[in-house]
Amino acid sequence: MLPIKRWMFAVAISIIASPTFITSTLTVVTAQEADNKAYITAENKLVVADEMAIRQVIARLNHALDASDYPLYASFFAEEAVFTSDFGNANGSEKIVLALEASRPLITNKRHVAANLVISGVGDQAKVTSYLVVFERAESLTYVGSAINIDTLEKRDGQWVVVRHESELDPATLKAIQSAMKAEKAQ
Repeated sequence: MLPIKRWMFAVAISIIASPTFITSTLTVVTAQEADNKAYITAENKLVVADEMAIRQVIARLNHALDASDYPLYASFFAEEAVFTSDFGNANGSEKIVLALEASRPLITNKRHVAANLVISGVGDQAKVTSYLVVFERAESLTYVGSAINIDTLEKRDGQWVVVRHESELDPATLKAIQSAMKAEKAQ
């Protein structure tokens, strides 16, 4: 079973209690199930240069997150972007920065690794479904958890920007966080 550290509970509570996040009920349904796995075979008519640029956006997002540079992270989003997760929503790049600041204890000293990117799209529209694997990098060599991310991007003024980011914790990660929250509440 995934070891849950006290900081995970504190971070989950800080995210849920954050005024910049609208709390929501945590569910065990994955984005894959909700999307009926159609993304796996969705057609990709993007040119190679656009696909490479999109991959760079996803990589740069995670590097900015790991560098705790939340304004840089938000700069890869459209001004009106929608950011959703199991912990809530943030609308607009300014609110995304505030939400990340509130989440700082959870995301500091971590490595966020995007893997198995599936990209589909045509013209100036794209969708990226990827696995997110998170590791502790300062305190220990610990796997923290995983999620599935769905990013919708648009090409604006020659640059790809995220217009919608959806992140859903994988069931084991969700259960571990819920268990930690329940145990912490019982104390």
